[in-house]
Amino acid sequence: MRSLLCAIGACLLGLAAQAQEIGDSMRVAVLETALVTAKQKTQQERLYHFFNANKAATTEDILSRLPELSLVRRGSYGMDPVIRAFSASQINVLVDGMRIHSACTDRMDPATIYIEPVNLQSLQVNTGGASLLQGSSVGGSLNLKLAEAELGCEPRLSGSLSSGYQSAAGAFYESAKIGYASHRWGVRASGAYRKSGDYRAGDGQKIPYSAYEKANYSLSGAYLLNHSWRLKATLLGDDGWNIGYPALPMDAGYANARIASLGAIKENAADRWNFFEARLYANKVKHFMDDSRRENVPIPMDMPGLSATWGAFAEGRRRIDGRSQLTLRADGSSSMQSASMTMRQEGQPEMFMLTLPDVRMVQSAVAAGYLLQLDSLSALRLHARGDITRSYLTSQMGRDQLKVFGYEDDRRYFVLPALSASYTRKLTGGLQATVGAVLNGRAPSANELYGFYLFNQFDGFDYVGNASLKAERSLMAEMTIAWQQPKIRWQLSGYYSSVHQYILGIRDPGYSVMTIGARGVKQYRNINRALLTGAEASMIYRPFVNTQLMATLKYSYGEDGRGEALPLIAPLRSIGSLRQQLGQFSIQAEWEAAASQRRVSASAAESPTSGFSIAHLRAGYKINTKQIAWQLDAGVENLFDTAYREHLDWGKIFRPGRNLFVQLTLGF
Repeated sequence: MRSLLCAIGACLLGLAAQAQEIGDSMRVAVLETALVTAKQKTQQERLYHFFNANKAATTEDILSRLPELSLVRRGSYGMDPVIRAFSASQINVLVDGMRIHSACTDRMDPATIYIEPVNLQSLQVNTGGASLLQGSSVGGSLNLKLAEAELGCEPRLSGSLSSGYQSAAGAFYESAKIGYASHRWGVRASGAYRKSGDYRAGDGQKIPYSAYEKANYSLSGAYLLNHSWRLKATLLGDDGWNIGYPALPMDAGYANARIASLGAIKENAADRWNFFEARLYANKVKHFMDDSRRENVPIPMDMPGLSATWGAFAEGRRRIDGRSQLTLRADGSSSMQSASMTMRQEGQPEMFMLTLPDVRMVQSAVAAGYLLQLDSLSALRLHARGDITRSYLTSQMGRDQLKVFGYEDDRRYFVLPALSASYTRKLTGGLQATVGAVLNGRAPSANELYGFYLFNQFDGFDYVGNASLKAERSLMAEMTIAWQQPKIRWQLSGYYSSVHQYILGIRDPGYSVMTIGARGVKQYRNINRALLTGAEASMIYRPFVNTQLMATLKYSYGEDGRGEALPLIAPLRSIGSLRQQLGQFSIQAEWEAAASQRRVSASAAESPTSGFSIAHLRAGYKINTKQIAWQLDAGVENLFDTAYREHLDWGKIFRPGRNLFVQLTLGF
């Protein structure tokens, strides 16, 4: 009888998931009671599904089109996410809730590169109080949720194969996934392979050192213990090699990651504790920078990096009564980060130093969220978090290097309290407004505390750490207005963030450069204050059943306490897309535009960028047979072969020109 009830429940959940793709809400039926709950899709989820419909899109393509996100580009691979105007250690980038630290001191390996669309289930960007549950930060969080093994009412084998080509870089993309689901257990495996040559820019020029090759693979399993509890396990691997970075003086010979987790999940809407998840995880990242493929290198060098992290978290959600809900979370992690440099000059002995001297960072925290439905029209949300971070060096060589700058004690402790409150009110005619405030902070990163002569190609300076840095503290206010009707949904958000003890590289003439050609040495220091503000908007409009119009707009502004522009602040940018479905055939026209950015950072030697406007044309055709579904996607990006670059692109390097692509996918 228990197996029968479990099978019926799994069938009902599967039907509810299908209904979510068709409509706007998901209904979950619970066998023990007559309780029915509904969850509205967020605007972010709708935008994700819209862009994910393009089977040729990469994870970075999807990220760059969300209104809260931008990408710092140093090459065709490994673009660094930016939430509003915050980046690097100012934000938390998680994979399925797990912390992963970069192994590269130049951030050539952000955690987003380990996720391919074939193993990405969804993504979540948190800019307000909800980000407190995932970690302390001043800029918010990005969580990339991995696709999981499924359970079903009847044994079922499913999968897909996909193959594609893109002309601008002569790039190939192959992927496959297969899954088996039964009422008690399920397994899912996926793999992807990419190979890209040097791409051709809009001015017709080949961009050297922009090629790369990579393979990605994942395996997940799920086992149902009873009607409420299930176990899940995930393994993820990613290997890249011969990865070029045209905006940097070095490339990556290889970059690989191994990520594993084991967790238990409870979901039962009839219980007071209707959700609970506990997870153990570990990951290891290796990155090897070298300049062996570059010409006329004065001193060849290798720069390997290593990051190893293990951690755990537990999160539970309790329904207090019909009007309120409590979420509790505890998490902790321990990370080891190390990087070195070996310089080889003919006729001279090798020179070796630690650029990131064996840093151990230990983090632990507790967090809580409280939702109170005040009445039928308004709700209050409160979040709180307490975070403790401890950093220290584990090698004597690293401590000796730190003493060069006069630091005798390398151990640092940071206590980071965080609070947030938001109020939501439903107004007339489908209009809803939310106002909120967040007090948050973040501890300095390993690079900022202990980095030893890290060359930054963006401004041409060597950077050294500062073991006396204070934690950044931010106060952010945000307001969101959303309007929803059967055919149209739009959302407008504005934010104002004041960051105190902002960490920035400041030139120190007392230090001598180590990198040949460097403009000087900067040390990370706290400045009194920085201001970051901006807005983003999005709209999805369905004038007819088979017609969909999407548009996004984003703008950021940043300055330090003296009124000077902060570096790498993107200008006004917009995307508009019109998709028409004609039976099994679909066509989509898309337009991207950005304003010029003339307000640049003089201290970072930042250059202005011109505005641009580009167009894309995409089409798709689907054929569904009894056992196999075929989908052909094709189109042309940068239709008019425009020569352009975005403001966050390093090195004044143009992006790809006209790019013809084709992608064939079959599913069973």
